Amino acid sequence: MNWLNHFIFAIGVCLLLIPFSSVNILLTILFSLIFGILIDYDHKFNKKAPWYHRRTWIQEPFGLIIIGLLLSFILGMIDKIFFILVLIPYASHIFLDYLCVFETYPFALFLKIKKKEGLGIFIPDNLFIKSENSKKWMQRIKDKNIKGISENYFMLFNLIFLIIVVLFKFNIL
Repeated sequence: MNWLNHFIFAIGVCLLLIPFSSVNILLTILFSLIFGILIDYDHKFNKKAPWYHRRTWIQEPFGLIIIGLLLSFILGMIDKIFFILVLIPYASHIFLDYLCVFETYPFALFLKIKKKEGLGIFIPDNLFIKSENSKKWMQRIKDKNIKGISENYFMLFNLIFLIIVVLFKFNIL
């Protein structure tokens, strides 16, 4: 998934689960940025892997358990809301990645069992500017005859979901 889908989805889910206030909105944006988007920077450190599989164990379920749960418990001792604000964007990032057609390793660190490339709904894509990565994915999908839809269609769901959450929190719905 692209960064914008990760960001908007994390914000929507967090706002659904926490009390609505201006401070909580700012905290949601900050934590969604850190745990919903910036965990993708592990790709920069995995240079030996092929371009289509630069994910590390950090973006797999055990990364969520080892890093996400630990940080959420530690920061949750400072303020209870931090527990949700760490765990939800991190978990939503992993969830959205698992909806994509690229391969993943659900038991990374322990077993080499993988979700095969092609299993998923969404094809990685960028909404506005077609990046080199998007172009490579489109070619790979074509070459391997992988079926799926552009993740840009998820953006519509994402925006509707966020609007519904905000309307719900303002008691309009």
